[in-house]
Amino acid sequence: MIGNVTSSYDRNTASSGTPLDAVVFDELMLSFAPFEANPNLLVGVSGGADSMALALLVHDWCQARGGRVVAVTVDHGLRKAAADEARWVANELARYGIEHITRVWQGPKPTGAVQEKARQARYRIFDDLMRDTGIFHLLIAHHANDQRETIAMRQERGATALGQAGMSARRYLRNGRLLRPLLGIPKSDLIATLIKRGQSWIEDPSNTDNTYERVRVRKALGPKPASDFETGQRTAIRLAEEQQIGRLLAAAVTLHSNGVAIIDPKVLLAARGVADTAIHALGQVVRTIGGAAYMPARDKLHGAMDRLAMDNTARISLGGCVLHGRKGMVCVYREFGRMAQDAMALDTESRPKSVGVRFDNRFEWQADAAAVSAQTGLWIGPLGLCDVFHTKSFRSALREIAPFIGNLPRAALASMPALYDKEGLLSVGGLEVSELSDVLSAAGCERPLGRGQIASGGSWQFAPQVPLWESGFKSSPKPDNLLA
Repeated sequence: MIGNVTSSYDRNTASSGTPLDAVVFDELMLSFAPFEANPNLLVGVSGGADSMALALLVHDWCQARGGRVVAVTVDHGLRKAAADEARWVANELARYGIEHITRVWQGPKPTGAVQEKARQARYRIFDDLMRDTGIFHLLIAHHANDQRETIAMRQERGATALGQAGMSARRYLRNGRLLRPLLGIPKSDLIATLIKRGQSWIEDPSNTDNTYERVRVRKALGPKPASDFETGQRTAIRLAEEQQIGRLLAAAVTLHSNGVAIIDPKVLLAARGVADTAIHALGQVVRTIGGAAYMPARDKLHGAMDRLAMDNTARISLGGCVLHGRKGMVCVYREFGRMAQDAMALDTESRPKSVGVRFDNRFEWQADAAAVSAQTGLWIGPLGLCDVFHTKSFRSALREIAPFIGNLPRAALASMPALYDKEGLLSVGGLEVSELSDVLSAAGCERPLGRGQIASGGSWQFAPQVPLWESGFKSSPKPDNLLA
């Protein structure tokens, strides 16, 4: 029943828990410093004990610093009670003066891997809300019991040392950072925190549904989380691994704004003997360039690494990408044949303020609606669909005017996103509009009408589902840079 503590298990675990106070929570938050002088934070709140406790703790923390917290509940539309639960959360948090937002997962719902796809949708919603609100910090209530379950599942799948160290306390999304301050805190402490405050919570029936792997693992493990020593040990292992991977990515990889990565194979291959550092680094590159949620399987990454070591001109299909050895480097680009080949028509009339489109889960095209409202027949697709792309004169002009892009493999160019109308090309992701104008002119095309006159008020941004390195790297809007 909404708002009531109904589980005897939770009542029992609460008796062994220690409520968190402001001093303890402040110590947890210090590990994520610095924050703004008056911090603004988002916190995901489902209504369960974990997220309700986090919302109250972080609200007190923000108030003490002149900031504010905005709670976000995502209604996935998977259970009839979800809308009522979101309203209950809003009403309960309003008693504390906590601002609350409900977002609904729109569109068709999956028939398989429901929890995983719901999680991905939830993070996309959180990420978009960070962009819309300008709030850079998102807090999630994963705790020590969740960490233990995650580790057990990853061990079963043969994860690397990094994977077996559990979830990272922080990761970067496209528009901000996700923080998990409660990873070392057992669930019993969070329940005890709510009981001390007289605050009820919701019991989600899916948490006892054996259909889900996590539920089965949870029941097999029992309620007791790892000891403080084990938790600290895993945290130290993960931190050391992340630092090694981050250093390798910074030394070996250049990420370009047209969605292509260049790897120095000598630097990458030299790290093969350092645990799984090189494997993780390569996997991260493939995941980012391919716009995927996860990196390829470990054995496939090992196989790709072996081929690169034996043949510096190898072309390897991996994770929706091509690893292309050439000129002493490895060029990683999206595999054209793995992309949707249908035109994506743009609706420029029904959006009052702006037009925004996500393409191939890697690029975003944004435009002011006023600038494109008079244009019809706009569509987006890969550059490889354009007739002029297949002419020698176009590629020759591209090499002369934009040498880095023009000298990429033809297959890499084909996978770049482009904006079209019925007359042809308007813009290309990663290529300045003025450059495209000059390339088309040099190729003898009738368009453009004049230098810089084909922008259509829009702009491209390489925005993969995850940055190159979740623990601190983000792709640069300028080519040839990798920012830490």
